[in-house]
Amino acid sequence: MPFFLLVLSVSLTKIQVNASNDTIARMISIYPEIEGNDSVEALIFKLTNKERKIRGLKALKKDKRLTMAARQHSSDMLKNKYLSHSSSSEINRTPLQRIYNSGLPVLAVGENVAENFGSSVPSLLRNNPDSLAKIVMKEWMDSPSHRKNILDPDFSHMGVGSVSDENVHKVTQNFADESDFAVDSIIAKAENDIYLILFYLSSRVSNVRVFYDGKPLEDDSVYVYSGLIGLPLKKDASLHKIELCLKEDQFYRCGVRVFVHTGIPIETIIQPTSSSYK
Repeated sequence: MPFFLLVLSVSLTKIQVNASNDTIARMISIYPEIEGNDSVEALIFKLTNKERKIRGLKALKKDKRLTMAARQHSSDMLKNKYLSHSSSSEINRTPLQRIYNSGLPVLAVGENVAENFGSSVPSLLRNNPDSLAKIVMKEWMDSPSHRKNILDPDFSHMGVGSVSDENVHKVTQNFADESDFAVDSIIAKAENDIYLILFYLSSRVSNVRVFYDGKPLEDDSVYVYSGLIGLPLKKDASLHKIELCLKEDQFYRCGVRVFVHTGIPIETIIQPTSSSYK
């Protein structure tokens, strides 16, 4: 029975934002839940960390948002019959955009993709999914560009998306780094027609800029005191993107990003979630 494998890789570094260690703020994704081949994903994750451990590198942590972005891209490649890092989708064209849209700001990202196709794919997925994972990992490790992503010491988190349909199996492996700029908690308070959003930072930082829907706010519309940042928002029944950023050289490093809807009850404006992703 015929069986074929194709692989591609890309690595992007020093782009405009970096990974967030969110603790209470829920990072909202624009993606629907996409079902993946859990066993293939789990083994690729395990084999990747095995290769890193052999070389004394720190193990990568699993991140739900990276997994979501990886499954989204695998699903899109499957649906539209292509193998590439560049999507035809306007909002998901690049790996950076896809990972950012999962709710995870990043400074450095990497992506590996692979495709298995042939009449034996359904049988392998059903009866021996580990073999597919091992085949993909071997091809990636034999390729210098894929291997570089897998063994990059700057990456700290990973997500794998394995999606299949009939005789075609697509796999995406997403990598990201970790931020040292994080928020301990976020509190929302209602005051008349204003939502007051309070960000309690994990450490004292200076020169923080608040971006509101992609544009920096004037300093007089935000108050900053030590490790506390306050942002008053008017109730306008809209969804807004808020980012806390530090300026480094010629770009902003945004360590925190949340979406806030000002037209829903205060208790649901920001929803708590666990800081660990399993």
